[in-house]
Amino acid sequence: MRAFRKDGGAYVARVDSTERAVLIELVDDVVALLSAHAGAPEPLAHAEDPLQALRMAVEDKPTPQDPALRRLLPDASVDPDVNAEFRRLTEDDLRASKTDSLLRLRAVLQGAQPDVVVLPSEAGRVAAALTDVRLVTSERLGVRNDSDADRLYRLVGSDPLGDHHPEEMRRRFLATVYLVLGMLQESLVDLMLTDLGTPAS
Repeated sequence: MRAFRKDGGAYVARVDSTERAVLIELVDDVVALLSAHAGAPEPLAHAEDPLQALRMAVEDKPTPQDPALRRLLPDASVDPDVNAEFRRLTEDDLRASKTDSLLRLRAVLQGAQPDVVVLPSEAGRVAAALTDVRLVTSERLGVRNDSDADRLYRLVGSDPLGDHHPEEMRRRFLATVYLVLGMLQESLVDLMLTDLGTPAS
């Protein structure tokens, strides 16, 4: 069952070993994507400054050319000057935060025996990481709206293809992973909202 359920004080999902291996590979790909062309952060000059943890990049950060990376690091404004300043001040920290969450998800997947177990204290980071991996996967699949997503469901549920359709088989495999990511992410968020006393949408 590729969905999280509440088990004691944790959120638990059964994901088979092959799926876990694929998900770990995807996580690694997204981490590499976030690491590409990332500028080195520069701490504030004075250690006694209470804002010393804030890292501010000196150089401008151009909008990423890779559309998948733009999904992870979207523009903040249509105004190019505002957007450039926002990226300069926040992008390094955003990359680091997303990478931290992705590595937490990787550790959770790697530690499954065989169930994937997520503690409430780390559920927010894991859910965010699942969302980011799903965003990148959806971009690679060309998912832009509900109609595109519906086509993926139909593709996964269609009759098996022969070996003479390698590209379609690759797309079907990636579509299956996309749907698994969706089930994991949505079920985890629903459980988190339930525990907070907020009805799931």
